[in-house]
Amino acid sequence: MKLLNTIRGRHLIAVSFAMLLAVPGLAQFNKENTGALTAGATANYRYADANEFPITITLLGPVARPGRYEVSRKIDLVNLLALAGGWLENADMSDVRISREKMAGESGARSELRLNLKDLTEVSPTFLQLQDGDFVYVGNRTPVTFPLVLSIIGSAGAVAMAVAYFTVMNR
Repeated sequence: MKLLNTIRGRHLIAVSFAMLLAVPGLAQFNKENTGALTAGATANYRYADANEFPITITLLGPVARPGRYEVSRKIDLVNLLALAGGWLENADMSDVRISREKMAGESGARSELRLNLKDLTEVSPTFLQLQDGDFVYVGNRTPVTFPLVLSIIGSAGAVAMAVAYFTVMNR
């Protein structure tokens, strides 16, 4: 019984050590990939005249001010991105998606339109028009930085060390 408690204690130490190494790496990864809002926060913006019936758009991804927008029907996707303060450094403007409710009679609940906004001359203006209830997702490209690479390697090493320890201890 004493031997079993000693082994459990060693396992607990190994797991604690592995988590101690892994958590800072994960924190670094999350810090670099979060948007402007903190977890659980919501933002609502209104850009329409008082006498106008606005459309509601949800903008997500690496933009300065993601959130729910009530905008004039005259606002298109490019103007919405400008109202949101533009995109962040890690935004992938070649991967912008609009999720939209389908019209009556069409199968499925929503359709997805993929746009490459790197060159606006290649995008039809009709694709830039927004509709009430649209969800706009701006793609995210993770910039590969030296600290990010080190944190991922450190996390993987900690997990590998814990797995190796458990494998040796269970023999």
